[in-house]
Amino acid sequence: MRAGILILAYAWAVACSLVHPCQKSLRVYLAAMLLGGVGIECFAGYGKDSATFAVAYYIGTSIILLAMLGLVANASPRGWQAALGVAVAAFVIWRTRAGLHPVTAWDRYSTAFYQIEGGTEAFCGTALLFAAARATRLSILATLGFCWLALAWFRLAMALNMYSPLWVKLNEVLPTTFVVGALFWVGINLRQQRAVEA
Repeated sequence: MRAGILILAYAWAVACSLVHPCQKSLRVYLAAMLLGGVGIECFAGYGKDSATFAVAYYIGTSIILLAMLGLVANASPRGWQAALGVAVAAFVIWRTRAGLHPVTAWDRYSTAFYQIEGGTEAFCGTALLFAAARATRLSILATLGFCWLALAWFRLAMALNMYSPLWVKLNEVLPTTFVVGALFWVGINLRQQRAVEA
């Protein structure tokens, strides 16, 4: 059910970006979400603890993170905005590192990737929110910035409460809710902006 809702949200946002005019970096990011998300979900049947799923997750998420960085670079944050993004990312990585306790070598790789993922989301979210203030598509960029920051802070909270049954259940619902809500809102804003321009 969760996978179907995510894929529907990815497809909705990509379709809206293809039908309605938008910047190329946004279209690339949305396509990366679709490609990476579908790739990850295709291998979820192998089990979340399998090496096959882990490789698919790392590749799919890396594609998405690179597209996020491209979108932020295209939004051209000023120097202090990027520096603030780096500071927020460093804080998230530092605090997440305190909460994660890898046991095996495989755990060390997965926790390092988890930190990189959260740090990239924190950097991109912070830098994009400040850069969005000067952008023509404020609502779209601000929505993505808030979504990425929410995901980064959730990762921090999850790392600090890793063994809490409540947080394990929240991990199944909240990140999906953040992403689906943001992508549907981006699609709606793309359609509305076209109606305003017409």
